[in-house]
Amino acid sequence: MPTITHVIFDYDGILQNTEQAYYDAYDAALKKHGRSFNNVLKHSIMGRKRHEAFDHILSEVGLTGKITHEEFGRDHDVVLDAIVAQTPLLPGAEKLTDHLIKHGIHVAICTGSNNEEFAFKTVNFKDFVAKFPVKVLSGSDPEVKRGKPAPDPYLVTMKRFAVPPKSAANVLVFEDSINGARSGIAAGCATIFIPQKEFITHDWAERTADVQQQASEVLTSLEEFDPVKYGIPGY
Repeated sequence: MPTITHVIFDYDGILQNTEQAYYDAYDAALKKHGRSFNNVLKHSIMGRKRHEAFDHILSEVGLTGKITHEEFGRDHDVVLDAIVAQTPLLPGAEKLTDHLIKHGIHVAICTGSNNEEFAFKTVNFKDFVAKFPVKVLSGSDPEVKRGKPAPDPYLVTMKRFAVPPKSAANVLVFEDSINGARSGIAAGCATIFIPQKEFITHDWAERTADVQQQASEVLTSLEEFDPVKYGIPGY
């Protein structure tokens, strides 16, 4: 395996523990219209741009044309805004970030969030987020034409590094979603898949078969990550 010189982190569910907040917000918005959210729906929209996610959800639950994106977004945001900023960083997030920076590894964030959403949920972690010189917020970035699982978000992120990687094979991606892992893999990056156990679906083995086969590793936490395997000094 080529030596890793650059690391790109997804944000939600990898660095900050926001995924339950998103789940609750989607569920509350759907319950207003007699529907409910579930883990299958969740994994189908993770990493997508906001309008892509809304299109998919409303189609899947039979609400296309019955409510607008604006209405659904308001119902979603009133719940999300009340709780998301209070969610903590995930175990290992700051330790690993600091370790990578200490050893000259270039780091970046690549998320499906838009500018406003990202600023709101990271309000308590401004110093932490400032450690990342590159942040691609796919939901607002005009250069990202398609959200995850398309490779676009990671391809754009790699281009934004002040010192670009020699190749995508020198880039390591951390992802918690199926769409995100597929995006990193499609971009040619070594990809570590860290799904949160709360959101495992009933058909998980079948649903994630391609990711399980193509990912560099499947872990349960950033704390399990061994830098030495990727040519990075150990802790």
